[in-house]
Amino acid sequence: MVRHKHPPVRLNAESYEALRHQVLRRDGWRCQACGWISNLEVHHKDFRSHGGEDRVDNLITLCARCHREIHRHPTNMKCLSCSCTYDLVRRRSG
Repeated sequence: MVRHKHPPVRLNAESYEALRHQVLRRDGWRCQACGWISNLEVHHKDFRSHGGEDRVDNLITLCARCHREIHRHPTNMKCLSCSCTYDLVRRRSG
């Protein structure tokens, strides 16, 4: 089990919604894996369940289908902009 020195940042609902819209705007209201423009969700690259924080640099826009798939098979997904998986899921070392 990984223990964090500081608890992860969790925003209240109003602040999280503002952050979510900021990420959607940054990503051009487009899934960063497949380019789809509907059913968009914001994904935590460092999963919240693994201590990932609510920060713009830890979030990326995915459609519902790609979001579901990234949680099922994170190594099979590719970023639309650069074809790498690192942009969609941060790898944990050791």
